Amino acid sequence: MSHVVTVADGLSALASRMDSTIQAVFDPLHLTGVGAYWRVVIVSLLVHVTIFKAVPIVTKQLMPRVYEQMSNVDKRSWNICVVTLLHSVLDSAFIIAYINDPALNGDKMRGYNEQFEYLLATALGYYVWDLSICLSDYSNYGLMYLIHGGLGVFGLIVITSRQLQFYAIPYLLPELSSVFLNIRHLLKYAGKANSLVYKVNFLLFLVAFISIRVGFETYHSFYLALNVYRGDTGDAFYPFAVYFAILGITLTTLNLIWLRQILNAAYYTLFAGASKRTKEAQARKDE
Repeated sequence: MSHVVTVADGLSALASRMDSTIQAVFDPLHLTGVGAYWRVVIVSLLVHVTIFKAVPIVTKQLMPRVYEQMSNVDKRSWNICVVTLLHSVLDSAFIIAYINDPALNGDKMRGYNEQFEYLLATALGYYVWDLSICLSDYSNYGLMYLIHGGLGVFGLIVITSRQLQFYAIPYLLPELSSVFLNIRHLLKYAGKANSLVYKVNFLLFLVAFISIRVGFETYHSFYLALNVYRGDTGDAFYPFAVYFAILGITLTTLNLIWLRQILNAAYYTLFAGASKRTKEAQARKDE
C-alpha cells in the first residue's frame, strides 16, 4: 500500500513540475491555455488514438465482408474517416450548444466561458492526433494538409488562452458539413457510391457547406478582420488577433475555391447519372 502511495506522490510531483515548466515557457508567449489544459489535451489525444486502434476491430465484427474487400490503403482511410466522423459529430454538437451563449455573444472580441474553453481543449486533442496522422503519412497528405493541421492546433491553443474565444464558433461550426463529408467517404469505401443514401447525403453536405462555410464563417471572418483593422482586438495579443483575421480570410478564399469543385462534383453525383440513364433508355427506344 505504501508503495502505491509513493508512486502516486511521485506522479503528482512530476505533474507539478511539468505544470511549472510548461507555464514558464508558454505564459510569457500569451499562450496560457497550454499550461492550463495540457492534461486534458493528452487524455483527449490518447482517447482518439485508442478509438483509431479499435475501429478495424469493431468494423470487422460489424461489416466483415465489406471491410475485407477493401484495399489496405482504403482500410486505413476508413479507420481515419471513422475517427474524424465521430469528432465532427461531437465537435459540431457542442459548438451548436454554445452558439447563442450570452457570455460569448455579448462581446465577441472579449467574451469568455470557462466550460466552453474546457471543451475546446478536448477538441485540441483531436487536432493534435490529426496533425500526427499528417506527419506519419506525409507522402499521402502532403504539405498543405500539414500546414492546415498545424494552423488548427495553433488556433485552438490561442483560443484556449482566453483570447477571441467566440471565434471558435464560426471556425469550428463548419465541422457540421464535415459530418456529411465523412459519411460520403465511408459510403464510397463501402461501395455505395451509386446509392440513394449517397446522393441524399451529398445534397445535405452541399447545403451545409454553402450555408455554414460560405455563409456563416465568411460573415464572421470579415467581421473579425474589420474589428482588427479598426484596432479593436479585445483581450487578445495583437499578433494573434491579426493571425486570426488573416486565417479567416484565407479560409473564406479556400472555401470559395472548394465550392467550385464541390458544385462540379454535385452535378456528376446528382444529375449526370440520371442524364446518362435517360440517354441510354432513349437509345434503346430508338433501336
